[in-house]
Amino acid sequence: MDYLSASDNQTFIISGFDGDVGVEDTRGLGLYYHDMRFLSGLELRIGGNRLSVLSCNDDDAYRATVLLASDELTDSEGNVVPARSVCVNRARAVSGAVYERLTVTSYGRSPVSFELSLELAADFLDMFLVRGYVSGVELGHLAEPRREGDGAVLAYEGADGVRRELRIGWSVEPDDVRFGVIRETGGRAEQSAVTAAWRLSLEPQESRQLELRYVPSDGSALETPPDFSSALALVRGSYDEWAAHHTQVASDNPDLVQLLRRSALDLRALRGVFSSGSDGLTLSALRGQSYPSSGRAGRVRPSSVILAGIPWYAVPFGRDSIITGLQTLCLEPELAAGTLRFLVAHQGVKEDPARAEEPGKIMHELRFGELARLGAIPHTPYYGTADATPLFVMLFAQTMLWTGDLQMYRALMPAVRRAVEWIERYGDSDGDGYVEYAGQGTRGALSNQGWKDSWDSLLYPDGSVPKPPIALVEVQAYCYAARTWLAAVARRMGDGDYADELEARAGDLRERFNRDFWMEDEGYYCQALDGSKAQVRDLVSNPGHALLCGIVPEERVGRLAEKLTSDAMLSGWGVRTRGSTDPNYSPTSYHNGTVWPHDNSLIVAGLARSGRWEEANRISEQLLAAARWYRMHRLPELMCGFTPEETGGGPAGYPVSCIPQAWAAGSAWLMLQSILGLEPNALERRLRVCPRPPEWLGEVALHNLRVGDARLELRVTRSGVDVIEDGGITVEVC
Repeated sequence: MDYLSASDNQTFIISGFDGDVGVEDTRGLGLYYHDMRFLSGLELRIGGNRLSVLSCNDDDAYRATVLLASDELTDSEGNVVPARSVCVNRARAVSGAVYERLTVTSYGRSPVSFELSLELAADFLDMFLVRGYVSGVELGHLAEPRREGDGAVLAYEGADGVRRELRIGWSVEPDDVRFGVIRETGGRAEQSAVTAAWRLSLEPQESRQLELRYVPSDGSALETPPDFSSALALVRGSYDEWAAHHTQVASDNPDLVQLLRRSALDLRALRGVFSSGSDGLTLSALRGQSYPSSGRAGRVRPSSVILAGIPWYAVPFGRDSIITGLQTLCLEPELAAGTLRFLVAHQGVKEDPARAEEPGKIMHELRFGELARLGAIPHTPYYGTADATPLFVMLFAQTMLWTGDLQMYRALMPAVRRAVEWIERYGDSDGDGYVEYAGQGTRGALSNQGWKDSWDSLLYPDGSVPKPPIALVEVQAYCYAARTWLAAVARRMGDGDYADELEARAGDLRERFNRDFWMEDEGYYCQALDGSKAQVRDLVSNPGHALLCGIVPEERVGRLAEKLTSDAMLSGWGVRTRGSTDPNYSPTSYHNGTVWPHDNSLIVAGLARSGRWEEANRISEQLLAAARWYRMHRLPELMCGFTPEETGGGPAGYPVSCIPQAWAAGSAWLMLQSILGLEPNALERRLRVCPRPPEWLGEVALHNLRVGDARLELRVTRSGVDVIEDGGITVEVC
């Protein structure tokens, strides 16, 4: 699904390419705020007719512009107005609220009169209801719509005791305002509606302009600029500040530059700022009580965290936010640092089976809508993930190497130790040395708890589902990396005893892992061990993550690399989640044959780390080729696994893929870091650069690259590395 999108913090709107949100549309379009849909209909008409799209653009992420033209119409005087005689420039910006500026121009040779109307509707549905994931919950009711000041108010009295309102403002008083209710049709919920109409008379070449403002409210503080120009200037300024602060890239490959630029914009668009208290954004506000942050009751200071993706996952995720942080350390380390702080604030403190919470465990997903407040879903937050906790430790260690932030080390290290304790105790419930999951029986819980969390992502060759507890191959690799990466940092910080303990446990895990997960006849690792410790023998992408973690012996790296880049695994657009020769392969299945950019970026990083540059560059080239086919070079959450021969051209899109999506956006930056061989150690004020650029990349220049408190400028070519500005960092070139 593709659409126009514009977002800022936790407010976003997705619409058709004409800017409309159809009141009978079932694709999930609308204006969302705090995990609720506040606007489910937004239809612009001239003379009662829809307009044709001449152009549309949402390149800036925070705004969208559509140029529309009228069809042939009969004006209010009975005259026939030729098609495309009236055009509308529909500009939209998001800065807390959503702003629209409509510029209506007549290009006819005679005066023209007509009615311009906007129909707006609000169903105030929780995201889980929009997606059809939950039913049978007793909800609240729509309140009576009303006029107020220079606009109107659509409202909803939630069953959770929260009144939600959409305040609609207009700069020009309408000639007619009508309220109503759109009854349930075609599976759509009841919607509260308002139609505003303006009677316009235009001379030839004359323009009229009016502005609208859509302000969602759920009792939380939402500061909004007064008009479109102010909103646009404010949000544009924040993006300019973001761009000035993060790493900038120039290259002789324009496709790579465009992909990196698009990804950086999307990552900024997906940044959420959260704090505790009356703003309604943290768990304390969800439950109406003080939340014990990492064992300490009280408020949590504001922090930013990467939201997973628009539209379905525009909330904090443990795994997604962490992996995005790992991918983007060379872009802007603060993305990782903010994510770490946020996750520490919501780290598990008690045993709560209903939400899969355990002491030290890192959350999976946090929701803020009506169903979460009612307790109808466990995402308050929900902790049902086996991999977020070791990934959290990995991110902490890597963030320290990029930032050298000793204050952050001291502040977060207790939480990191608790995460390691969870790996040892709760993660390994049967004491066999592996982190496993058994799934949860509560409503809304996940049966599979790795990154491939769909119910059918783990299958025996005959299609049957393995019985838990399940030990996933990549989760064990993450646990190894968590220990070894943290040990290196702890040793540098003077805690040698803890480092020794971590390394000893890591060594034991490495030995057992390579005995129990390796399939000698296949030259590959199995996807998992089932409840009886038998191998789940599939050809899947998961073992590729083990290369990044350093758990694969050198003598097995080559066989693993060959399998990952075999015809069965490579689609032409990247590595498939499941090989085409596997009996459970399907190119259209969410996790059983599709191509995920983030999955590929981790595999690329692992191959590069293992010295398999040819394979790493081959995968990177395929992802770059895929990006060329997508609007604005924006990589989607996932693509179908069909080959170019099967599609006759570009990649086949997955129908409900999130666009933009955080770890898809982060993929390009991790690929760049891998190609350039950037290995920082800010604790020792060093940066190692070991580039292996492919043939399609002749030159890359990095400006404003942050290592510790320094900003570096480098130029990398096939002939070597030029250090233009080292910022006091020792740069080692190999």
